[in-house]
Amino acid sequence: MTLSHVKGSPARVPPAPAPTPARPRRHRRRALEPWFYLVPALIVLAGILGYPVLSAAWTSLNHSVLTDPAADRFIGIANYAAVFGDPAFFSALWHTLLWAAANLVLQLTLGLALALLMHQKMAGRAFFRSVVIIPWIVPSVVVAVIWRYLLDPTSGPINQLLTGIGLMDDPPLWLSDQSTAMPVVILLSVWKWTPFVAVILLAGLQAIPEELHEAAKLDGASTVQRLRYVILPGIRMPLALASLLTLGYSVNNFNGIWLFTQGGPIGATETFTTFVYRIAFTDFDLGKAAAVAVVLFAGLFVVSTSYFFVVEGRKGRKL
Repeated sequence: MTLSHVKGSPARVPPAPAPTPARPRRHRRRALEPWFYLVPALIVLAGILGYPVLSAAWTSLNHSVLTDPAADRFIGIANYAAVFGDPAFFSALWHTLLWAAANLVLQLTLGLALALLMHQKMAGRAFFRSVVIIPWIVPSVVVAVIWRYLLDPTSGPINQLLTGIGLMDDPPLWLSDQSTAMPVVILLSVWKWTPFVAVILLAGLQAIPEELHEAAKLDGASTVQRLRYVILPGIRMPLALASLLTLGYSVNNFNGIWLFTQGGPIGATETFTTFVYRIAFTDFDLGKAAAVAVVLFAGLFVVSTSYFFVVEGRKGRKL
């Protein structure tokens, strides 16, 4: 007789059945569940962003001139051939590259210097930070009105000051001279947008642990060495983000040039944005303007996609 048959002994509990595997259909449903919440937002986003892009691409393949609506027809890549055969297009391309590169280099350099200064522990730091961002928060139209008055060749305070102290006998035509128009609008753009870059980099500086700075000081690192080996690696992601945003809004910045020079004098400050505007609303050639806009969109798409693959992909691999 076994112990299990002894009177009064507890009955043997049968082992619990093994859990049945979840059905594949349930797994698929759970995997697709987040997409049900995303689909409405994706539809709205596709309508807001996708439709204009597709509409511009289709318009670029058609002869669409507002002064001759009866002649609208499909012409394929003829608009692109006309664009690339126009010397004004390559002039606008060169000015766009110069405009974007100058804004990128100057804004990142001055923005980093401002961010380092705002990061220092000093009296009145909050007031200094508030004053620094004033150019950024002032509307572009107000900035244009103020600086056009300051740079006025006859009654502007800047020319009066320069001639009054004897630095110049002949007041320069800042915005009307081909040699000075582009540098001036670049400096004005840098003056307005550098605080935005400084705020991004300041956030990155505040995220660097203070222990790293203290360890570098204990090791005898100089200021330049701490900048190179502690600060710049620590703000690598904010620097990449600021670079992408600076390139994006510099290339797309229409107000920064049109409110000052309207692309002049004689095309000296003509960039893609003013070039497209002039073709569309002066020549009324919507097809050619759409072709230029598509080329601009493709260039910005390549830059932004490269950013996400190189920077964000590298960050994901490190995580």
